[in-house]
Amino acid sequence: MLRRIVRLGALVPLVAVLLIPETASAGPTKPTTTVAISKGTVVTGGVDITLKYSCFPTGYGPYGTFGDVRVAQANGVTGDTFFRPTCNDQAQTQDIFVPGNFTPADAAVSAFICGFDCNSATREIRLH
Repeated sequence: MLRRIVRLGALVPLVAVLLIPETASAGPTKPTTTVAISKGTVVTGGVDITLKYSCFPTGYGPYGTFGDVRVAQANGVTGDTFFRPTCNDQAQTQDIFVPGNFTPADAAVSAFICGFDCNSATREIRLH
């Protein structure tokens, strides 16, 4: 009887170690998608928001990636647009046109990009 208790006592820690999820020992992971909002320029009919991003391809062809940019100003003007980011694991700089009656002033901008995984950035910028 004592032998069974000793065996069970040795077996319990082994089972506990085997049940620990694999990600727990892998440490923090780094996203494959990065996004930064660079600047905004008021143009006829809207604003060009300059994004700097990098994303890893999904393997699902050109329709496996997507992006969204939203802009809002304190005067109530808002706008958003969807776009197709270039996801090739290389740094990209792209101007995204967001329609709206924007003026040169402060604006809140949010950008969301999905390639293999998703990431976003939000910041206040001065539209010029």
